[in-house]
Amino acid sequence: MQYKEIAIHKDGSQDYARLCMYILDVSEEFQKSLMRPMILICPGGGYEMTSDREAEPVAMKFLAMGFHVGVLRYSTAPSRYPTALFEVAEAVKTAKKHAMSWNIDSAKIYVMGFSAGGHLAATYGASWNKCFLTEGLETNPDTLKIAGLILCYPVITAEAQYMHEGSFRSLLGEDYPKRRDELSIERIVDKDFPKTFLWHTFTDDVVPVENSLMLAAALRKAGVNLELHIYPTGGHGLSLADEITSSSDGRMVCKPVQSWISLAETWLKDNLIQ
Repeated sequence: MQYKEIAIHKDGSQDYARLCMYILDVSEEFQKSLMRPMILICPGGGYEMTSDREAEPVAMKFLAMGFHVGVLRYSTAPSRYPTALFEVAEAVKTAKKHAMSWNIDSAKIYVMGFSAGGHLAATYGASWNKCFLTEGLETNPDTLKIAGLILCYPVITAEAQYMHEGSFRSLLGEDYPKRRDELSIERIVDKDFPKTFLWHTFTDDVVPVENSLMLAAALRKAGVNLELHIYPTGGHGLSLADEITSSSDGRMVCKPVQSWISLAETWLKDNLIQ
């Protein structure tokens, strides 16, 4: 396996913004010309940081499934919207630019996000073909198009009753009062939103499950393919929900939720053969 760190610097980016690529080797013992699919992970962190628990440990799981993986350490506060969104687009563009040398199947790139990273991934899903993004990166929609999204307990709505206010305030800063509704994802999805795998826990007390339910309803209305899983128990920020990504006090272990990654693998492999 190769490991590469590529600086991602757009207008407003922080110095640490980078794409961390885990590239599976191609060996003559396998298929020398094998082009593998790729997962681009956006960790959560309330747009204040990017969580280590939702980064490399998750990447290792998908590497074992045969995917190349990128972890995007996107810019968080004090950077504001749309800096991180442009960084996601630049990461996708970079992966496609190096697709031949990295043996990436450019038609099979998926973006994954946790919590606020889920909001970022979903924002990308709603924006990949919009003029402000393609023109800002001097590219075209085909270059930024992805095969699908995997959203894990995502921040979605700006509706006061269900929103995670801290994420929206960190993302928008002074623009929060006038722009938060623009980034309420359930309001901006359309038929071009990528097919989506989505999961949440019913008892999430930080980002209420209504965030995922509202997105699911919007995707249904737009005719977007969706697989949705709601687990009956479990807190926020579970990541893999096992001992590998547990907090030191063990609160982040939730055995029933551990199945989500196997379900995601099945969903991905079903999509890969279509």
